[in-house]
Amino acid sequence: MKKRYWALLFVLGFASFLCFRTPSLHAYREWLLFLCLFGIALIVQRRGNKRRKLRQTPLLDALQEGVVILDWEGKILEINQKGAHYLKKEKERLLGTLLFNHSLLKNHYQSFHRIRETFICHSFTNEKEGFEGEIKVLEPRKRILVTLLDSSGHYQKKQLGRDFVANASHELRTPITIIKGFAETIYDLPEISSGMLTEFTEKIVRNCQRMDSLVKNLLTLADLDYLPRAKLQECDLVALVDSCSHTLLSLHPEIQIESLHNEEVSMIHGDPDLLELAIMNLLENGVKYSEEAAKITITVEEGSDAVKLTIADQGVGIPEGDLDKIFERFFTVDKARSRRMGGAGLGLSIVEAIISKHKAKIEVASTWEKGTTFTLTFQKSTALLQ
Repeated sequence: MKKRYWALLFVLGFASFLCFRTPSLHAYREWLLFLCLFGIALIVQRRGNKRRKLRQTPLLDALQEGVVILDWEGKILEINQKGAHYLKKEKERLLGTLLFNHSLLKNHYQSFHRIRETFICHSFTNEKEGFEGEIKVLEPRKRILVTLLDSSGHYQKKQLGRDFVANASHELRTPITIIKGFAETIYDLPEISSGMLTEFTEKIVRNCQRMDSLVKNLLTLADLDYLPRAKLQECDLVALVDSCSHTLLSLHPEIQIESLHNEEVSMIHGDPDLLELAIMNLLENGVKYSEEAAKITITVEEGSDAVKLTIADQGVGIPEGDLDKIFERFFTVDKARSRRMGGAGLGLSIVEAIISKHKAKIEVASTWEKGTTFTLTFQKSTALLQ
């Protein structure tokens, strides 16, 4: 194309030269001079447009949202890499095609048609593909701008929030219903026997404790979202494990705990209170989900750049199909057993949130009816690595 324009400019220039040099061609010189100037102007304009387009392309590709510029008929004039990503095609294959003929945007053709008549901006969402968009007139009767934005995380958070509220409401409703039922029975039966009164009172107290535990766990999860980095400090993981072991033995003297470590001190960067909460939750799970007196082995293994904490029990284990769900809020493998123990399926969610805040990793391995092993991997304290 470039050679063709230069050839045309040369021909026009040479023809103009002949008109000025040859008397018999003087009558055509004005016309040829006009053509020559027109050709020069056309080349300059095209070169300017090309430069502008070259400047715009990297700018559009740098944007986080997808940008599509259409002509008035809906054909794609320009599109950035992000826009092509949303449409799941290469940029070169999309240019010149009708945007609203693509399967992902077919449902919004009527909106596009209405915008050309009203010039009013329109927003749309595609929850299935996880993006939302906006259509607006960029230049009346010439160009239309379509922007596409990733919204998968937004909808995921909304769904998580709805599930959280629904589950929390369900978990709270059960003990409230039990408490209300027994309280009404006591009120309606003033001549109730002392034995029955004691039984009802114990159930009311137990369900109050369950609600108290649930509310505390919910507040803990909410607080973990705002944990400041400043609270993290140098702490000894071996000392934390020993403290948790002693606490658990004081609560459950019948259990057996074996503690192993290859170093007397293993320093990591963390929040001692939160780490103690996470370790205690894992240890208490080992006790809850053991048929007989629990047998738990705790191992702290220090490597060259990481410290591994392993907590293994010989309890009932976790079915293989549930291993990827155990850190979800309110999920319990055995709901009846959890309710009997006063749990609501928040313990492991708290553990996972704490470990995540420490930039650490948690893994779980389990064999049904043989036991479960949790492995927590922490980075060693930077002070010791230097």
